[in-house]
Amino acid sequence: MLELALRHLASAGLCEVHVALRHDAARIQEFLVTLAPRLPALSVHALVEDRPLGTIGAAHRLRDAGRTVLAVNADLVSAIDLAQLLQHHREHGAHLTVATHDEHHRLRLGEVVVDPGGRVLDYLEKPVKSYRISSGTYAIEPAVLALVERDEWLAFPTLVQRALAAELVVREDHHLEPWIDVNEAGDLARAEELLASDPVAFGLDARSLAGRS
Repeated sequence: MLELALRHLASAGLCEVHVALRHDAARIQEFLVTLAPRLPALSVHALVEDRPLGTIGAAHRLRDAGRTVLAVNADLVSAIDLAQLLQHHREHGAHLTVATHDEHHRLRLGEVVVDPGGRVLDYLEKPVKSYRISSGTYAIEPAVLALVERDEWLAFPTLVQRALAAELVVREDHHLEPWIDVNEAGDLARAEELLASDPVAFGLDARSLAGRS
């Protein structure tokens, strides 16, 4: 998963990557060393957390760089066009851009639609609900990174709320690309199918995909 994320970043033209680590950090750092010859265009650095810092707390160490930061969750398999996301972010003058997609879920039961007085307006049998979902990929400006405190545990939704409270420009970049959050065995099988269907879209080529099997 980590190699896939790094290849995706490299395919978008990024050259410097910081990997936030906590659990099993030493073993992952060893893996990054072995991976380096296969990704010569990337300069990869480990940000080892002394204590858990949540999904974005480690970004405090990048505050002084004064550059746009692209944050990607490494438990994702996605074909998001990262270069396009960054272009969209800059063109709209955003301080923070959240990649988003739609998720559709069918309810198991019937939905009763009522007005404030309790009058039934409609009855929908197992309707499909659509939701705008964060794709776990973000473009972040220094003004937003300045809202991250040193050594604090910080989840990304909290950082978004801080940016909104500070009246910074927060935008979405909506996409229709394949995307999956890999949390269990079923997700992993689906992710493998996605990779095999179009390796190039995920920053791979046929040779690198064959090397993973």
